[in-house]
Amino acid sequence: MATPHGTIKSLFAFILAQGQSDYLGERISQLQHSLQCAYLAHTDPTYGSDAEIVLAALLHDVGRFIPDAKDMPAMIAPDGAYIGRASHEVLGERYLRQLGFSEKVCQLVGAHVLAKRFLVSTEGEYYGGLSETSKRTLRFQGGFFTEEQVRDARNDPWLDAKLAVRRWDDRAKDPGMEVPGLDAYEDLAVRCLIDSRARVVVVDRLYALPVKPVLIIVVSECLFEQAVQDGVISGMKDHDWIVGRYPHTKNGNRHPVEEEVLDQLSRRGVQVVQMSADCDTLSSLPSTDAAGRSRLVLENGLSMLQNDTTFVHLSLAAELQYTAFIGMLDNLQNLTRDTVVAITAISSGRCTEKTVFDAVLQRASSV
Repeated sequence: MATPHGTIKSLFAFILAQGQSDYLGERISQLQHSLQCAYLAHTDPTYGSDAEIVLAALLHDVGRFIPDAKDMPAMIAPDGAYIGRASHEVLGERYLRQLGFSEKVCQLVGAHVLAKRFLVSTEGEYYGGLSETSKRTLRFQGGFFTEEQVRDARNDPWLDAKLAVRRWDDRAKDPGMEVPGLDAYEDLAVRCLIDSRARVVVVDRLYALPVKPVLIIVVSECLFEQAVQDGVISGMKDHDWIVGRYPHTKNGNRHPVEEEVLDQLSRRGVQVVQMSADCDTLSSLPSTDAAGRSRLVLENGLSMLQNDTTFVHLSLAAELQYTAFIGMLDNLQNLTRDTVVAITAISSGRCTEKTVFDAVLQRASSV
C-alpha cells in the first residue's frame, strides 16, 4: 500500500484530470460541485471542525472519477438524456476503503444516495426542493424508502452526518460560488488517512490497532448457558479471559459489525483468520460431525497465533455437544499470557451496545 502522502497525491491528481466534465446537466463541473460541497461542510457551524466529514463531503462523488466508474450502468432518462452512473456511491465507498480511509469517511461517501432516499421519505417538502435532474435520478437510485428501511436508518449513529452531506450535495450547484481549490484539502486528507490507517472503528467507537494476538471463540447460547450453570465460565475468568454474551449487531441497514471490523483489520495490515465449523468449506468432514469440525477449526485457529498482529475469529458448530466443548478448552492452556482470549455467545442486539470487538480491542491495543 502506498504512503498516505502518495495515496492522496495520486487520488487528487486523478480527480483534477477527470473532474472537468459536466455535473449531471448542471451549470458547473463535477470538480466544482465537489469543491463546493467540501466548502459548505467546512463552513458549517456544526460539522465544520470535523475533518472526516469535510473530507467525505469533498469525496462524496469519487465513484464518478475512478477508472471502474465507466463500467457502471448508465442512467438514461425517458427522454434519452444521460444523467449519471448507477451505484457510483457504492463504488466510491469500496474504493476509499481499499485505500485505507476510515469507516466513517467511507460510509458517509457510500450513503449520500441513501440519505437522499431517507429525506424524500421523511420530509414532505424535501422532494419538492430537489432539482429536476435529482428527481430524475431518484428513480434509478431505488426511490422512496419503505417504513422498515426508515426504521433501520434511524439506528445508524452517523445518520445525522450522512443527512448533512446530502444537504450540502443538494446546495453545491451554484455556478457563481467561489471556493478554495482542491490543494486546500490535501493536508487534511493526508492527516485523515494517516490517522485512519492506525485505527479501527466498531460502530462509532475508535480503537488503536491491536499489538497483541487475539483469539475470539464463538459458541451457541445454549452451550454458553450450560457452562455458566456448571461454573465453567468462572474458571475461564481465572485465566483473565474475556467471557460474556455480546450482541451480533448491524449498523443501520449495513453488514453486521463483525464483518466490517474484520475487513478493516485486514486492510490495515493485521493478519485476520476467520473460520466457522458450520462453513461448507470444511468438506473433509460431514456436516453431522459437529465435534470434529469444531476441533479442526480450533486447531487451525490456534496454529495461526504466531505473531503480535494475528486476529483469530472462530465460530464453533451450533450443534456442538457440551462435553466436547469442555474437552476442547484444554487446547487453550498453552496460550501465552499476552494472547487476548474471548469466549462468547452472540445474541441479538442494538448497534449502540458494546460488542466482543470492543472488549478485545480495548485490551489488545494496550501495551
